[in-house]
Amino acid sequence: MEHTNNYNNRTTSDQLPTQQSFQTQYSSPSNATRPVGSRKRRSSFVPRLTLMVVMFFFILCLIIFIAWLVIHPLDPAIRLNSLYVSNITVSNPQFAANYDIEFTVNNTNKKVNLFVDQVEVIVNYRKGLLSSKILGKSEYLGKMSEARLKVKLRRDAVCSLKDRVLKDISDAWSKKMVNFNVKLSLTAGFGIGVLPTKQRIMEFQCMNLTVEFFSTKGTGKLMSGGKDCLVHA
Repeated sequence: MEHTNNYNNRTTSDQLPTQQSFQTQYSSPSNATRPVGSRKRRSSFVPRLTLMVVMFFFILCLIIFIAWLVIHPLDPAIRLNSLYVSNITVSNPQFAANYDIEFTVNNTNKKVNLFVDQVEVIVNYRKGLLSSKILGKSEYLGKMSEARLKVKLRRDAVCSLKDRVLKDISDAWSKKMVNFNVKLSLTAGFGIGVLPTKQRIMEFQCMNLTVEFFSTKGTGKLMSGGKDCLVHA
């Protein structure tokens, strides 16, 4: 009888396991503490990989830069062969005319190929813009080769001139002798082997091109046999 009373007098805490002891005994493996060393190795791997990739690209760019520095490709040589001006009309504020121009583009490199793209031709009288045109084609020139470039600028590409410039060019035309300036802007690409193409935006100036007119119809041609164009830095 005494034994029964002692059993009934046990507290609830003595009969049931506590929440803390239950969690300790039946905790899932996923909550177990991961090794500290593996976390450190994993956290340091990503920065090391990023640093290796950055260093690889830096060294690669440095090698390419030094390679092009050693190769040192030469600028293309451009010569204006002919310039014909026709169908001139003077009407304030425009000096309208057709311009037929032929260039020779020469790749003077013995080991490097040349790509010519985004060509723009501008015809000026002093500082006044007369006409301009952007060519939609590109040219490929192998080592030590040349190509002819023909440009036709028509009257629909004329620009308005200032009064002073219009007066001066009209006076020169009345004397059958006009000095034009031609500018040639282009993107030159140099290529050799597996190296990435090196590109440069260049501008060539063909200055003091004297055109002599032979008739009142406004037809004239370049007096000299041609002129070399200089690179404008």
